[in-house]
Amino acid sequence: MIIGIGGSSRSGKSSLASSLAVALTESKVLSLDHYAFSEIHLPRIRDRFNWEIPEAYDFDELIADVEKSRQTYANVIVEGILIFCESKLTDLIDKRIFLNISMSTFASRRRDEERWGAEPDWFIDYVWSSYLKHGQMESPQNYIVLDGEKPVNMSDLIAALNL
Repeated sequence: MIIGIGGSSRSGKSSLASSLAVALTESKVLSLDHYAFSEIHLPRIRDRFNWEIPEAYDFDELIADVEKSRQTYANVIVEGILIFCESKLTDLIDKRIFLNISMSTFASRRRDEERWGAEPDWFIDYVWSSYLKHGQMESPQNYIVLDGEKPVNMSDLIAALNL
């Protein structure tokens, strides 16, 4: 089974993918973050690298790795902010999970993030607007929608995945 986990930045996608991989047997996690093009090839927005657009990622390589991983693992978990914007990838995904958080929670979590240093408000607003443009789910009835502001009950999630 191929499971996709999407949602905005700081919604808990990576944490959920890791927890789900532990709960399921024979699992492999693939993170969209690992398929970003190198910084020299990334567009910039003012003084920042722009990882918030589909063109920042090598979806062809990710798709190839998903297809290769499905040959070895019973469960392949793909997570990332933009995984549902690429139809070739979305078509491979058997079960889709979407983590919702509010803009205020997103902004608070981004301000607390220390990986990139202090982010200016204009950039946090840009990241959110880019998520709204590129990172949304296509049709809610095709997704298991979770509240990314609350702990996930893994037993309930596994039941919802029909595993």
